[in-house]
Amino acid sequence: MDSEVIRDPLWGNIRVDAETVLVLDSEPFQRLRFVRQLGHAFLVYPGATHTRFEHALGTYHLAGRALALLQERGELAGIEPEESTLVRLAALLHDVGHYPFSHALEEAGLPSHEVLAVEHLAHPDLRAALERLGVGSPARRIAALIAGTSASPLQGLISGSLDLDKIEYLTRDARMCGVPYGAVDVDRLLHSLIVVSLPGGGRTLGVHEKGASALESLLFAKYQMYRNVYWHHAVRSATAMFKRLVREAIA
Repeated sequence: MDSEVIRDPLWGNIRVDAETVLVLDSEPFQRLRFVRQLGHAFLVYPGATHTRFEHALGTYHLAGRALALLQERGELAGIEPEESTLVRLAALLHDVGHYPFSHALEEAGLPSHEVLAVEHLAHPDLRAALERLGVGSPARRIAALIAGTSASPLQGLISGSLDLDKIEYLTRDARMCGVPYGAVDVDRLLHSLIVVSLPGGGRTLGVHEKGASALESLLFAKYQMYRNVYWHHAVRSATAMFKRLVREAIA
């Protein structure tokens, strides 16, 4: 099977290799086509009907760009190539456990999407696709990256204060809602990523000082999007009613 190119309105062409196509075609990932990224925000912002499916593809794309830049600058020296493979797949699958209507059901008291991701990664379709990578214990290691518990030096790309998930959803959500608040200097931020050595041993992801302004743009964009979109009073009202309905149904 050859690689595929998927056209995305935000990032342009997203190239997906043959092994990843099998992951895309699995039932757990295809389910994300029907999970709205912003839950009930479409009731306020009519354009906010995008799904976890395209967000996951965008995060996968950013992971590929970030890893290529790190490799180009020699930042990945000493890191096994399979770590990069797992990070790209973790970026693609980081939301595989999400409920319908985004975080609303987690707020209602149901298990987190990170917990459910472990169950979805065990699905026969997805497990078979991951095992074709030729990497040891792929599902377990990807689950650790998603949960933020991996010892990988590249953990910060998947879960952390400057993870690729955040860069992607802020940029995409702002575009789809038609608001100017989610502006992130994505190129500058990606070019500023570095792998730094920790005093006690080990390595982790960091940002070069030249990327400080880009990091500030990310943090301020998050603040603005929460203030104006995610925590809009009408969105929160609709979410509160939905959570009450779910709790009563379970009871």
